Amino acid sequence: MLRAGRVAVIVVVVVLVGAFSGCGRKQASAGDFAGHWTSSQWGEHYFSVDGSTVKVIYPDRQGYIVGTVDGDTLTGWWTQPPDRQPPTAGEVRFRLKWDADKRIIDGSWRPGTTGEFSEDWDLTRVDGTIPADVATQFSNASLFVPHP
Repeated sequence: MLRAGRVAVIVVVVVLVGAFSGCGRKQASAGDFAGHWTSSQWGEHYFSVDGSTVKVIYPDRQGYIVGTVDGDTLTGWWTQPPDRQPPTAGEVRFRLKWDADKRIIDGSWRPGTTGEFSEDWDLTRVDGTIPADVATQFSNASLFVPHP
């Protein structure tokens, strides 16, 4: 009987650990991407969220991204001058993560739709502020070229 009691206690502990293992970790949503981010590789970034659609502006390179969020991942299409066509446009994937108490993005990109992704588009959240001159650009649909 003692052995059965130990087994029951072990089962209860395993169930409780499984039930609470996600505690303290936030489930990501599209809204978690919104705001001002920075990247040592690509400069300042500003994210606007409308439902599951996210638009990103990174002014240092006159770059724009439009994509959709599924869980913790933004999948989209980036474009830059001169013609906003590959090789100055392509696919991007941003995965939202938490590092201690701050939000970070582990990003990857590639020109066009084929080939290996480069893993060097990483961002750290600064705050929720978007400058007025940047905010007005989000309403200009022609700046955000969807994935072909």
